[in-house]
Amino acid sequence: MVSGTDGSFMVRLVARNEGVEYRDRHGVYYFDVSRVAREWTVLLPGSKGENPVPHELTLEEERRILPRITGYLSRIKWFGVFPRSYSVRIRRGSTA
Repeated sequence: MVSGTDGSFMVRLVARNEGVEYRDRHGVYYFDVSRVAREWTVLLPGSKGENPVPHELTLEEERRILPRITGYLSRIKWFGVFPRSYSVRIRRGSTA
């Protein structure tokens, strides 16, 4: 989990590392993710809300949320200690 230095946002892996949850003052967002070797893929569109519904990000949301998720996934610390570097790509559409 990572939070903004001022507590303005939070990013964390959820559902056995199959999703990312992002929270800020605008709401909660969920994105499906997958990892193969040393690359994470974030799938768009995600969903928004406490009872998630599909949500296409606005340009403002993309500019605010995606860099924070990318930063988090690119440098995860496993078991809170062991940092690893990963590449991250954003992909629109399903995993199929």
